[in-house]
Amino acid sequence: MVVDTAVTPEQRTLILTAFPAEADAILARTTLDENPVVVVQGRHCYLGTLGGTKVVVAMTGIGMKNAADTTKDVLTQFSCDSGVAVKAVVFAGVAGGHGRTHVGDVAVPARWTADHGTTWHAVDPEMLDAANQLRLKLESSCRVRGPLLRRRMINLDREPRVHVGGDGSSGDRNNGAAFPAIPLGGTVFGPQPLAAPDFSRSFTGNFFLAIGPFLAHGIVSNIRGLATATTPPVDAVDQETAAAQRVADGHDVPFLGIRGMSDGPGDPLNLPGYPFTFFVYKRLAAHNAAIVTHEFLRTWAR
Repeated sequence: MVVDTAVTPEQRTLILTAFPAEADAILARTTLDENPVVVVQGRHCYLGTLGGTKVVVAMTGIGMKNAADTTKDVLTQFSCDSGVAVKAVVFAGVAGGHGRTHVGDVAVPARWTADHGTTWHAVDPEMLDAANQLRLKLESSCRVRGPLLRRRMINLDREPRVHVGGDGSSGDRNNGAAFPAIPLGGTVFGPQPLAAPDFSRSFTGNFFLAIGPFLAHGIVSNIRGLATATTPPVDAVDQETAAAQRVADGHDVPFLGIRGMSDGPGDPLNLPGYPFTFFVYKRLAAHNAAIVTHEFLRTWAR
């Protein structure tokens, strides 16, 4: 008699974020495993449970290359041979909005483009349908902590909404280079979530590996892109989702993007726009994206 000794791998959903404020919002709602930290190619991943679903939480870093490289490395690491397999990928973070998406809203686009709309790639239809069934309440106020604004609470004076369907667009401002994390860079540019169980002020992330190529190839295009930024007529604009989706599609792993609006219409302060609105509303947007992600995982048929 032949005994089958193969062990069915544990199924987990990979939750990706780009920068610390986004990751902190996810980790705040995640119950971590007893031994949660797994290091993959220098990137720290965190095992836990979110919305009743076993998850791997990973911070990619800002930009298309970081998003693609992290997604590839994590999907390669968590394969059947490792005892843990990724059954789906969700990218949860902040974005710029346009048209029907306002500051504080959350977009769950049906398709994404990485080439300004020349080609489109649909997200997983079953995941999108599950998102369309969500009924929840989002945060409508946040505390301003920026140096140029008086510390106070700001209320949007409206109920933020979840927009399922529509389009999302991701673009590369770094000319193909990885955006370097900055040691002690805080909630946006730092190399690690501030809420990470292994948080260390000495952790440098990809800084020393990425700073040279970024200065040589990416900084000028990044500044030029910031100065000439225009918002495509889509529900969500960011720098990572479409890149992660392409990798997930290549591994035949279902994918969904969930993005909270830190920029766009509906700013009660009437700021000049990005990046000013980003730094004021990033925490509100990240938390609303995390609220939707948590509820999605709680109700998604598994």
